[in-house]
Amino acid sequence: MKLFSVLIFSMALLVDHDLQAQGIFLPGSRVQALAGSSSVLSDCWSVFGNQAGLAVINKIEIGGSFENRFLVNELSTRAGLLVVPIQSSVFAVSFYQFGKIPFRQDKLGIAYARHLSEKLNFGLQFNYYWLFFSEENRSLGSAGIELGFQYLVTGQLLLGLHVVNPYKTTIKTSSGNFQYPSLINFGVLYHFSESFSMMSELENNLTTHLKVKTGMEYNIRDRAYLRTGISGKPYQLSAGFGFQVKKLTMDFATTYHQYLGNSPSVSFQIQF
Repeated sequence: MKLFSVLIFSMALLVDHDLQAQGIFLPGSRVQALAGSSSVLSDCWSVFGNQAGLAVINKIEIGGSFENRFLVNELSTRAGLLVVPIQSSVFAVSFYQFGKIPFRQDKLGIAYARHLSEKLNFGLQFNYYWLFFSEENRSLGSAGIELGFQYLVTGQLLLGLHVVNPYKTTIKTSSGNFQYPSLINFGVLYHFSESFSMMSELENNLTTHLKVKTGMEYNIRDRAYLRTGISGKPYQLSAGFGFQVKKLTMDFATTYHQYLGNSPSVSFQIQF
């Protein structure tokens, strides 16, 4: 089974370069259902997508998520977060883990966000990445940063910009260097009505890879949500739903990769 998992992971690296970059670090079933269009979203999961979105949070929130990537247990992902607003600033701590032994990636992030003006939000995050190598029985690490902006053009139109690792973030290993690619995400969100919104995002890894993501969300009486999205290339289809019960929000999603199949996920968040 371990050999099978390694083969799947190797295939994933060949057909989807994002697996060793920000694509791994986008937990939360809402953003998964919206095809990863994260730069324009504003909730606690913005700690992984665009930290500027944290600026709208005014209460303490905790959250957790799990994704069974390509239905292979050894490629599953787990994440947790804590968001704490303090006066005009918002602070957050997040942790993410992808894979299991013999190959595992971890990420710890500390974020800061605030309003720069009535229409402009800013976010900054410091990350530390780990790679665990079972054959050497040790972990190797490296540091990186993320920063983002969100600008409210009108009551219906929002623009988002998110930059990941503007400088090269590399972990040196005995067999070579593992590099986390630099990414730039630019997104647009438009609210057609109080219940329906649509978003689209361009993602570039500063070399040759350009990815387009589009998602739609329908709000049913502020308590239930239906979502769908598409991205490529390679092409991925996504869909999901969510509901809110008092202070608890639950989200479910599944994504379909044109080569590797389905990846179901679930996430929750609690507001205090």
